[in-house]
Amino acid sequence: MKFTELIFGENWRQEKKEYKLFKQKVAALPEDYRFVFNEIQKYLWNFSDASGRKTLKVLNDLYEMFAQGAADQQDVIEITGPDVGEFAENIVREIADSWMEDRKQKLNKKIANFKEEKR
Repeated sequence: MKFTELIFGENWRQEKKEYKLFKQKVAALPEDYRFVFNEIQKYLWNFSDASGRKTLKVLNDLYEMFAQGAADQQDVIEITGPDVGEFAENIVREIADSWMEDRKQKLNKKIANFKEEKR
C-alpha cells in the first residue's frame, strides 16, 4: 500500500477529482450564495474530522439546498435565517452528533469483541 493510500484512503484520486468538480459548482452559485456558502464552509472545516468525509457530505447537502434556493430566486438569508452563525453551528452539531455516535458504537463493539475473545 502506498503512503498516500494509507493516509487518504484508496479512492483519494477520485475523491480529489470530485472535490474539484464540487468547487466548480460552488463557484457557479450567485455571488451572495457563494459568499455565504464559502463562509459557512470555512467555519465547518474548523470542526471537521481528519478525513473530512462527513463535512464534505454535509457541504454537498448545503450546496444542493443553496442551488435550489438560487434557482427559486430566494434570498440566501431566507434559507439560513438572519443568524447565519447559528445556522452553521446547527450543522456542526449535526456532524458532531453523528461523529460521536460512530465513536460510541466503535467503542462498544471493541468492548464486546474483547469480552467475546475472553470467553
